[in-house]
Amino acid sequence: MEVAVFGWGVSHENFDALAALLERLHAREWKVWVYDNMLQSLRSQFGYVPSFVHPYSLREELPNSLDFLFSIGGDGTILDAAQYILGSNVPIVGINFGHLGFLSSIQAAALAHIEELLESGYYAIERFPTAQAQISREGQILPFHYALNDITVQKSGKSMLIVNMSIDGTFLCTYWSDGVIVSTPTGSTAYSLSVGGPIVSPLAHVLLLSPISPHSLYTRSLVLADSSEIHMRVRCRDKEVPLIVGIDAQEYQFKGTIDVRVTRSPIEVFLVRFREKNFYTALREKLGWGNDPRN
Repeated sequence: MEVAVFGWGVSHENFDALAALLERLHAREWKVWVYDNMLQSLRSQFGYVPSFVHPYSLREELPNSLDFLFSIGGDGTILDAAQYILGSNVPIVGINFGHLGFLSSIQAAALAHIEELLESGYYAIERFPTAQAQISREGQILPFHYALNDITVQKSGKSMLIVNMSIDGTFLCTYWSDGVIVSTPTGSTAYSLSVGGPIVSPLAHVLLLSPISPHSLYTRSLVLADSSEIHMRVRCRDKEVPLIVGIDAQEYQFKGTIDVRVTRSPIEVFLVRFREKNFYTALREKLGWGNDPRN
């Protein structure tokens, strides 16, 4: 087996679990690459320098024969990992050293036998769609950006955003709001949920459109076919205040008027799920779905 470990560091309470995992993988003669930022954190915080691992900082330094990428952290780290290996089809094993861990494959406390589960094939690989955004400003078209969870336009100051929204070339409305979220089904349990958007199965072929704090009594989330093209012309009431475009955990600032076109991307992200876990068990265990004192 050849695996890469991706992450930014670990807390003191999780260090022993990670170090034990690396040692076990080495004992099983797995080839292990560890992200430079993680190695620097292990060295500076704990004095731990595993001599048997291979450091990497660029995606191009990883072998084409990589079997898995271990994401060490929370859901935000998985989003970073997905951006890092986008388009490679390498499955991500999310190891939750964070808080919610909705996308994660396994909790830190259950790491003891993860290598045996992977060697025995006791897992499924789920394919998650991504959305793509094309941003243009004053005739300049930027390269595509890809999101596993969501693409947002948001204000950065007190002034509201003005978002002229069109779907498949037809004008929908103008949102006066703090922003707008375009979410994939995967992102329906993230930012979109916090602004009142629906929870959607990751198998659904849809995109979700949700305003953030709209200045209207009659604006709700909208569920669209994922074949739709969403066009947003966005400006801030205060032209000197930048607006923010969020692509998962990444942010970009712009001044003036921008155009953002969002469609489903042909690129998918592959996540490992162990057999006893799926979207519905995650809903119940992570979000407390159906919690009732009568149950």
